[in-house]
Amino acid sequence: MMRGAGGPPGPQSRGAIPRRQSTRAWIAGISVTPLLTIPYAPASAADCTVSDYRTQAHTREAALVEAGGLAASGQHADARAVYLWVLARAKDDPEALFGLARVDSWGGCWKFSQEEYLQVLAAHPEDADVRAGFVDLLTWSGRLEEAQQVLGAGLAIDPKAPSLLARAARFALWKGDAQRAEDLATAAERADPADPELRELRDRLFVGESRLTARVDVYPSAYPSIYSLGAQGLQRVGRFELTAGAQVVDRIGGGYGPIVDGRYPLGVVYHPALGWTVGGELAFGAPANAIPRWTIREFVVAPLGGRFDTSMSYDLWLFDSGEHVHLFDPGIGVELPKEIRLDLRAWIAAVTIPSGTRQVVGAGGIQVGWAVAPRVDLSATATYGVEIEPTGALTQLQLLDYAGPAGGVSADWRISRHVGLKLSVGYQHLRDDAGQTLSIESVELGVYDRW
Repeated sequence: MMRGAGGPPGPQSRGAIPRRQSTRAWIAGISVTPLLTIPYAPASAADCTVSDYRTQAHTREAALVEAGGLAASGQHADARAVYLWVLARAKDDPEALFGLARVDSWGGCWKFSQEEYLQVLAAHPEDADVRAGFVDLLTWSGRLEEAQQVLGAGLAIDPKAPSLLARAARFALWKGDAQRAEDLATAAERADPADPELRELRDRLFVGESRLTARVDVYPSAYPSIYSLGAQGLQRVGRFELTAGAQVVDRIGGGYGPIVDGRYPLGVVYHPALGWTVGGELAFGAPANAIPRWTIREFVVAPLGGRFDTSMSYDLWLFDSGEHVHLFDPGIGVELPKEIRLDLRAWIAAVTIPSGTRQVVGAGGIQVGWAVAPRVDLSATATYGVEIEPTGALTQLQLLDYAGPAGGVSADWRISRHVGLKLSVGYQHLRDDAGQTLSIESVELGVYDRW
């Protein structure tokens, strides 16, 4: 297992390692709070090099501190060199082996890391932090069943170890059991309240949420602008998520006069297995002057293996005036290093009017999300085409001959563990075949409370 003795070896390289599963997908319009995704190792490809860095330390303790600092700053090749310097003098040094195993796992050098973790655990099976690091390694490499077995063995030895409780909380959440995940994360935080990673994990967990939103879509003067106020509640029970809401939509301008509608959605989501989500939503419109009387939605999110997952949703809208709309929304997502997620989607709508005429329109889009800080998430979207949504249906069905680019950005700020704000702004620039153009701006502000 050792990579050299007597001094830091020269640069080395080892083969690429397969990547692990992910569990989340972006589905536009589906009112489901995403689960935490399985964390990825920071490196996008295996980097197992060892530099010619030479430590200035003269003692084991000083060298370990130096190696830890190098590892924390991302200088993995230099950190390996210092850890190997210690191991060249004491090949079974548990702290040096643990540090080297962590650096190798972060760099995607999973074969080497596993050997190092197993060597430490053979001598110190009771060390919870070492076992937690090994669980992370197995998770990142997609060996989820083995990771749960190693985790269970560790909790049998030390059921109150905060690092192991945190990993158990993540697994509970990936399986859809939000209440157990919250209980485990709370126990981990109580055991080590100074650990910022445990606080961040607990901050992202909740079993219920209430949300208020206000939105405005500003259309050109020939069309009515859309103003809406909405309220929504979510409660998780076991592997189920139950949602209910109400929305008031008012259209003003464009020579139509005020048009007021009400929309009332009810939804159920179920997590049948790790990484899988299925669900549906039924919404009733009353009054339904400019929105569908009924909307029905079904969707599924499934892991593809590696860093990828996929999603598909289908919507049916039925109007009192006889129009009906079929919507199909397939997507694929990938988790990237540095807490970044990329999602691609297609969007297809088939609209039928009472005369029997059918028109098919569509769009394609991309979304990038970034967990920029422990309580701040940013996202940006870009699409091309034209999309319709239930609250804007009256105006948007008149604009099916228009298509063009659209974009938006949003920021989600959790002010505290229980209260947060979300602000989104968007812009569309549409053009029809005759060259006529129009622009639409939108702003949405939401506030939520979680428990």
